[in-house]
Amino acid sequence: MTDAAALVGGLLIAPVVFSAVEIVGYRRGQFGREFWESPLDAKLDHVRRHNSAWWLMTLPGFPILAVTTAGLAALAFLLADVAGWAAFGVFVLGVAAWLIVLSVQNATTTVAAQRHALTGRTPDWAVAAWQVGYVLERVWIVFANLAAMGYGVAVLRTALLPNWLGWAAIAVGLAIPIIVLLTRDGFPELALPAYLTLGVALLMT
Repeated sequence: MTDAAALVGGLLIAPVVFSAVEIVGYRRGQFGREFWESPLDAKLDHVRRHNSAWWLMTLPGFPILAVTTAGLAALAFLLADVAGWAAFGVFVLGVAAWLIVLSVQNATTTVAAQRHALTGRTPDWAVAAWQVGYVLERVWIVFANLAAMGYGVAVLRTALLPNWLGWAAIAVGLAIPIIVLLTRDGFPELALPAYLTLGVALLMT
């Protein structure tokens, strides 16, 4: 159990490496609050001037999803409980939503930025992509944290891992959506704290 738990824990904390790359792009491109709260025209102009940093910030999302999904599949297999597999299904639905944002919104933003520079107009499809992306980003955060609570329930039901680990997953998974609701901030990384908590805790068991 210890070796299996350590493997799962390692997979769940591995996204930290890719998140560090995201932070580099975030800082190099100056994609702070002012950027996200600016009108879409201003966003597109900013992305055009910091295109490499934009991709440096967004591309790591793919390996983050891949590694986290692998870790959670392994955790569901380890727990062998219906609540764990249900949680994994919910997480996969959230992943599907975030993959749409990563593959569609991010690519279209670069194209739209070039089009905006040439014509001075923001394409309608770019506006639609950002509107849909806004919704799907929150779907990703909520579903990922619902899944974390499901894993917490599975831990409590199986008693294969310490009960405090299950309660920690439930607490973090519940707290993040409440924070998003209160602050209206929807950074996609808010889907990950519960799994980082699980990963660190599993490495300590």
